[in-house]
Amino acid sequence: MKKQWKVKNFDAKILPNLPQYPNLILKLLSLRGIASEEGIGDFLDPDFNKLHDPFLFKQMQTAVTRIWKAIEYEEKITIFADYDADAITACAVLYLALRKLGAKADYYIPDRFTEGYGLNQEAIKSIAEKTRNEDAEKRGLIITVDCGMNAVDEAELAAACGVDLIITDHHELTGKLPRVLAIINPKNPNDEYPFLYLTGVGVAFKLVQALFTAPRLASARSGQPAAAGWEKWLLDLVALGTVADCQSLTSENRILVSFGLKVLAKTKWPGLKALLATAQVRSDKYDAFTLGFILAPRINAAGRIKHADIAFKLLISGSPDEAEGLAGQLNDLNKHRQMLTEQITSEARSQIELISDKKVLLAVGQDWPKGVVGLVAGRLAEEYNRPVVALSTVDGVATGSGRSVIDFDLVAALNFSKDFLQKYGGHTQAAGFTLAHDNIPGFHQKLLEYADLKEMPISDPVLEIDAEAEVSDITWDNLNYLERFGPFGFGNSKPKFVGRGMEVLDSRLVGATGQHLKLRVRFGVHMLEAIAFGQGFFGGSLVPGKKIDVVFELAANEWNGNKQMQLKILDIKLNE
Repeated sequence: MKKQWKVKNFDAKILPNLPQYPNLILKLLSLRGIASEEGIGDFLDPDFNKLHDPFLFKQMQTAVTRIWKAIEYEEKITIFADYDADAITACAVLYLALRKLGAKADYYIPDRFTEGYGLNQEAIKSIAEKTRNEDAEKRGLIITVDCGMNAVDEAELAAACGVDLIITDHHELTGKLPRVLAIINPKNPNDEYPFLYLTGVGVAFKLVQALFTAPRLASARSGQPAAAGWEKWLLDLVALGTVADCQSLTSENRILVSFGLKVLAKTKWPGLKALLATAQVRSDKYDAFTLGFILAPRINAAGRIKHADIAFKLLISGSPDEAEGLAGQLNDLNKHRQMLTEQITSEARSQIELISDKKVLLAVGQDWPKGVVGLVAGRLAEEYNRPVVALSTVDGVATGSGRSVIDFDLVAALNFSKDFLQKYGGHTQAAGFTLAHDNIPGFHQKLLEYADLKEMPISDPVLEIDAEAEVSDITWDNLNYLERFGPFGFGNSKPKFVGRGMEVLDSRLVGATGQHLKLRVRFGVHMLEAIAFGQGFFGGSLVPGKKIDVVFELAANEWNGNKQMQLKILDIKLNE
């Protein structure tokens, strides 16, 4: 689809007077709202000590006190998690930490296909019964990770079953607050935690931080002290879940992922080592891409295709041999997931083409795999630049996932349409829901009404560009600074530039089917190598001497010990 190029507005008058930094770097930082010397230092060199105090959550002390009581009195603590990568890493982080502190820890991960997402009543009954069978005199404790914020009825049932419930979550509240022992969620309207965009695993880690800063780090049951600072070994898992959940990589998330990547390079977890080896990732190339596009899909594949406890067992495994086998299973499941995603995306696209004039697009299939409909919605939302919901129907019930675009709040849209829904929840940009099959037409109409109410336009995708590139901007000094802008992801994308009037020196198609384009271009005094992924359709039209405008990211290409500057081209227009 044709893309609109939009260069961000910038007022040169606001450029900070800090001559130690190149002007281009100051401009890019200013566009990110970073203009003070301290702010620039924090951004370029994240400081772990600048994470917020976990006890800024109003009910954190209540949660910590109850958990320590459970540890001391040998009560069972059951972690209830959802089945995506954020939830699975959150479950692993809390489980490993509790075990380190000597807790009698267990976990419960629902089956996507038979139980659906979120806390459910049958699971609570099962956990309560198991706890009573082991020791009828002890209440037991359930801690949710990445779910539970809207589990009002389930909270009442837990209380009736004599089980205490602590909710750790980061999802939006869609109704009234559940009545539980403690809620730890930056989006809790009764809280005032200073950073709203922690992920499920980020919130779980804040709980772990609080436990490890409590005065009693040595447990009578563990037989050995859990040294302060041990929790930092969990940061690779925290980084994985944070990137996987596509939350803003700013503030605390930036710190957590930055240090998590450092920990990943020397990870102590056999599961992560095995998964990296199976995926054949270079050990000197760990970055947010490694987390989000190599590790996370394999972790997610378990819950999408089979059961998420395969991924959980991998992450907590202490055996290299066991981890190797589990990593192989996840790799195979991910290949199967890729095949299903391609198939269902094609089927959904054929439906969407018939309603492509609508502001919110919907596709529905009988027995589509529930584990891939969210991926399908995400692909099509990006392709059509509009919110997309994809649903799978089984026995008269439709289970759906939605993916949105900037400025369209998907949870608010679902809330507007709640009369048609049985259950829903999520984020502004990604959400899940269930409804009766017969309600699908009315549900879609309600979403369209919401889009009209919010005056959402239909337009081509917008490619936002940070700056017009001058010839003098193409320097190693600038590139070295740009590499320190990472980790990149949602909320902190790689800086994009537009270079105008570049001259093509030569071009050729590369890739198994000629789908990519390799170029050499002249830009002023520079002769630069360039790669344009997925743009082989230009074919032989870019002949030597042709002038083009390109949107690109500046990168370094290392090969056989050589390092050269390279343009990663995102879009091309003929300069005519």
